[in-house]
Amino acid sequence: SREPLECGLVKAGEALVSVLGLETGDPVVSLRRRLRFDDKPVVVEDVYLPGDIFSGLDLEMLKAWEGSLYGLFETRFGVRMIRAEEKIRAVAADETAAGLLEVAEGTPLLLVERVAFSYGGKPVEWRRGLYSTAEYYYANELN
Repeated sequence: SREPLECGLVKAGEALVSVLGLETGDPVVSLRRRLRFDDKPVVVEDVYLPGDIFSGLDLEMLKAWEGSLYGLFETRFGVRMIRAEEKIRAVAADETAAGLLEVAEGTPLLLVERVAFSYGGKPVEWRRGLYSTAEYYYANELN
């Protein structure tokens, strides 16, 4: 199950400027959600989207949407993700991640960073997910 936790506008800082090709201070939609399997929290994701493209995306819309995020992006905003690049590394759970994933602080997690691109190679999403792999493993197929 998907559990939207937060959604709001932030200003693009150095990292978002670099990853999404924005200008410093540009509006960015920032959202956080938790994914559960068998009612256990397994993934916490922070997703960053260009604010000019995803204007109007809010927590209520996320809570009401029953499909995938990419389905929402395509249906409501006309944005189709056509490819993605991911990087994966091991990290230790900080206090916030530990609380959200209901694990001890310092628990090993996988950090999966994804940049998704639309037509013309335009980066339109930066996603950072923390995965608890105590009972599950990370598997992904990107088409």
